[in-house]
Amino acid sequence: MAGSSSARRKADGTDERPKWVPLREDQHSDLSVLARELMLARSVKAERLTENTVIRLAVDLLVRYPDLLVGDTEEELRTNMFRRFEELLERERELLAPEEGAREGEESQGEGR
Repeated sequence: MAGSSSARRKADGTDERPKWVPLREDQHSDLSVLARELMLARSVKAERLTENTVIRLAVDLLVRYPDLLVGDTEEELRTNMFRRFEELLERERELLAPEEGAREGEESQGEGR
């Protein structure tokens, strides 16, 4: 068979190669729940969102932003990655807070009239 390999060709022409990754029990459970919730929350039901979808997105994120991975062990990498995400989310909240505060101020001024 020509081109027969373990790679699978998707309808959009991209090749996918399997990679076996052992997961902790909590990762396995949480991944299943997350994929199920994403499937149910879709507004357009054109594409299945699976556990593999979530894994590919996580890999895409880390490959695109390798600076998130700092450390010498899996635990250090995980801890530093989560710390960086938390810092970024906190920064986002700080940047959005003045907008929310201004809206709340406008609302309270309207009530006093």
